[in-house]
Amino acid sequence: MVVPPITDADGRHGQWIGRPAQPHYAKAKRNRSAMAFKLTWVASLLLFMYAVFIYVVMITFSGNESTTSSSSHPQFALRQQQNYSIINETKQTIITEQILAQDIPIPPSPPTIDDFCGICQWRDQNFNCNERVAWVVKQKKVSEVEAKLSNLQYCINGNGCDNVEMDDMGFGICEDTRSSSSSSSIKAAMLVGSVPHVEKEPELEDLLSGALVKRATTIASLHDASDEKVVNPNDGLRDRRKGEDIVKSVLTAARYGDRQYNTTDGQFTESSAVNERDGDGDDMSGRKPNMPILTAYCEPVNQTTWETKPLPIRDGPTTRSQLFPIEYPHVRSCSALPSQWPIDTPPVDLDPFLPWIHDVFPSSDGQNVIFISQNRRRCFNGQRILRDGERIPKGVIPHNNDIHIDYAKNYFMRPQSALFQHVPVKRIDEEDEEEIATNDEEDEESDEPRYRLASHEEADADGMETRFICRFKRYNPDDESLSIVGYSLSKFLVDYDYHTYRKGYKFSVTEGGYDNHMIWQSQLIFKCPVPTVWQDKVKMGETVVDDYATLYVDVTPIRTAPRYTPPREFLQPRYGFKGDIENLFVPDWEWGKDHLLPSIDQSGRWENIPVCMPSLMTYGIVPKDEDVSSFTIPENKSDQKYLAVTGELPPKIHKVIACTWASSTFRTRSNRAQVDDGNRRLQEWLEFNLLSGFDHIYVYDNSGAFSNEESLAETTNIFPTDKVTRVDWPCKICSNRDGNEGERSSQYAAESSCRLRFGSHSRWLGSFDSDEYLIPMGEFKSMGEVADELDRKEVKVAVFKSAPAKPRFDLLEDPEQSKQSDGTFTPTVTEDETFLHTYNCNTEPFPRKNDLSHRRKQMYRADYVKLHYVHYSTVTVVSQMTQSETKSANEIWSHRYKERHIHEFDEEKEATMLHTKTKVSRNMISWERRCKQSTMPDESPCNVGFPYPKEFVDNYESSPMKNNDNGWAYNCFLNENIESYWWPRLVEAVKKRKQNLQRK
Repeated sequence: MVVPPITDADGRHGQWIGRPAQPHYAKAKRNRSAMAFKLTWVASLLLFMYAVFIYVVMITFSGNESTTSSSSHPQFALRQQQNYSIINETKQTIITEQILAQDIPIPPSPPTIDDFCGICQWRDQNFNCNERVAWVVKQKKVSEVEAKLSNLQYCINGNGCDNVEMDDMGFGICEDTRSSSSSSSIKAAMLVGSVPHVEKEPELEDLLSGALVKRATTIASLHDASDEKVVNPNDGLRDRRKGEDIVKSVLTAARYGDRQYNTTDGQFTESSAVNERDGDGDDMSGRKPNMPILTAYCEPVNQTTWETKPLPIRDGPTTRSQLFPIEYPHVRSCSALPSQWPIDTPPVDLDPFLPWIHDVFPSSDGQNVIFISQNRRRCFNGQRILRDGERIPKGVIPHNNDIHIDYAKNYFMRPQSALFQHVPVKRIDEEDEEEIATNDEEDEESDEPRYRLASHEEADADGMETRFICRFKRYNPDDESLSIVGYSLSKFLVDYDYHTYRKGYKFSVTEGGYDNHMIWQSQLIFKCPVPTVWQDKVKMGETVVDDYATLYVDVTPIRTAPRYTPPREFLQPRYGFKGDIENLFVPDWEWGKDHLLPSIDQSGRWENIPVCMPSLMTYGIVPKDEDVSSFTIPENKSDQKYLAVTGELPPKIHKVIACTWASSTFRTRSNRAQVDDGNRRLQEWLEFNLLSGFDHIYVYDNSGAFSNEESLAETTNIFPTDKVTRVDWPCKICSNRDGNEGERSSQYAAESSCRLRFGSHSRWLGSFDSDEYLIPMGEFKSMGEVADELDRKEVKVAVFKSAPAKPRFDLLEDPEQSKQSDGTFTPTVTEDETFLHTYNCNTEPFPRKNDLSHRRKQMYRADYVKLHYVHYSTVTVVSQMTQSETKSANEIWSHRYKERHIHEFDEEKEATMLHTKTKVSRNMISWERRCKQSTMPDESPCNVGFPYPKEFVDNYESSPMKNNDNGWAYNCFLNENIESYWWPRLVEAVKKRKQNLQRK
């Protein structure tokens, strides 16, 4: 069960919401005593903190200059200190060489501050250059001279404002510095700019400059992956937590596959869990010898080049010579693609500009290939408190009194943050083709479109907001040839920067990496448009032969530095922020006017990614060569609610589905205990959800993350394929309590995969754990009926409370059977009982009054929620609308978005959730003493349940009867609807299923 950061229902961070005061006098008295104790404790703590503060101040001013100097590291100020007029002679020589290398004539007199004219119109905006400079001085805390120099290219008029003419709007008519006549002058002036270099520890400098990766990959290329010489403490790139050489780990995992290479203990196994239903154990009978192999071309990343403005152009032949290819021959079967993809030990660890892909599949209409990726940087966001007197390493950015546990890897992964930000690009025109052909002598693909970085105003329509260049290739099985069939530019499914603005956060990403609270930055979701002539073939599954793809796509990231600026400073023109003076990110200044991107084959990239069949065909829900539209259910009014905005209406074949991420066995957080009841729990959970009206259930089987021998297939296989689908999903979470509170990347990716693969074909989707039971209440007898009612109310997100229930002591296995030497025991559900019945014991009577906002779960319209994060509908169709779109759709606009189509279930009349969270032996410490303490139920320290008798439920607070005849204190309440209706039906359904299996 995942517990996210404490947030309100809208996803913003807030405070704990206290329980309402109890009316009982005795409890009020206890509360006053407790309050007095708390105040005394708080006062003592404050006194102690004051003493510590005085001590720290004395240490700070005692001459410890190394600590003081290293700790003062304002991260944002580094970007602002840009003085283009002060350069030494050595630097000017280097810049001159750069200019000559680019064949740019050195102007005799580049623009100076004397050419600045404050009454010029700034970048066609509705304010002049003086207003702009004043704003920069105030907001960026720089001098007036620095502000003028940074805006000089837009405010030039020969000798200042002498004899300047005025236009009708009252602006001075100044030089157009963006014209070709002055472009070389501006380029030369811009080349002298750079961000002051921050001195770093030698090993950190080595890593961020790319030198360490170059050395490590060079060593690896000279030896076999299993050669011990690859592991070199001095030259290898090493993993802090495991002590392994990362290059060797990546290469070995590529050779043997993540399933065979156990990165936990570094051992190799030749076996893997075989999924008979999904075809994991394919025999390669349909594969041709010369079929393309998935390959990651890793390109060394030199982050120090980000300090130069404009961004230096990568030399194509040089980058090609430095590429380090890694082949993945085990990634071959379309039906098993999610289980074969390299996730646990990915090439992203060598080239952080590569997206950390977890799943890839085409849309049902064949128009796009969709990618589900995660933010690898978040795996290294674990933090620790600085020790007393500890020197902060050079180049490390602290946050309050914390630094990252693995700050080197966190900083190395900064390019991952850049992938969430769009870049505008423009195709080069025909006049530049000869020049490009000259510069790219090794480029063999003459028909490839070439791009340069551009401003929004210059960008092509399809290049306005992209991040990846997509190249499609077709493999012909007959003559085993491979040919290029088209190109496209990627599109984001979510505008991450815009959502940051709508949520009221100042930055989308920070240089220091302290941005885990922005949960929408966890999942990178984008798509590559399929060439038009291939869309129908992809839609009908014709590009897959014998479970192998014949159409492939290459994904090349556009490599620019992350923007550590407020997102509103570079939002696309469609959002209508043209008149805002804080639009500070200037592409011509940051990237240059002619920043040509290297060709695809000269760039780091993912190559030969299989384009398989649409998901419903891949998993046998819709037959191959059948149009999914022939299986659709009748439309209702809600289906077309936002069609005018999204332009998307995928065919819906189900009313309500459920997704779960589960495993046969797992370890609890912090590895405190192992739980092995996954198959038994799942079987009952599936039975109940089908009984309660879910049309289809998708199980993302994470068993392979813990064992190569076990899976949930034995359970899912007993259910019809048109009701239950298993997706083998063995990838591990990237961090679990290593200072990073539960970055559960595998679960987040599984949720997005299920929503986009299958949720697009259903009206409603619920994403639950296999210990969570969503129960129809009142007059409703199925969740399909509940979903219809929600549509009638125009609800888009339905929320229900979730809190762990207690297993009833009288229904558990005898404690003596699992009793341990310390007196604890493992609460075990007997074979003839169900989890639903045993855990029907909540700490509050219905309806529950406790808010439980941090534990709520949701069922939502899959066509409305664009990004979901366990407990929250983080991004929705409405939250992504522009202001004008919002008003046109008759929605309420506000800068700080608040979800208005949300509905909290009435627990008595609509639906409620029973959370049957497993209790382990460590939960039963001193259980006999605790379970006899008479307290209010929601304060009981006892972790097994003793339900109140029905006749005392209504007045339990004032009831004199607190303990049963055996002395056990009552501490929970039954849900009578479960007890009298759902449990008997579940028992009957389980019995019937068992009988049917025996007949077979």
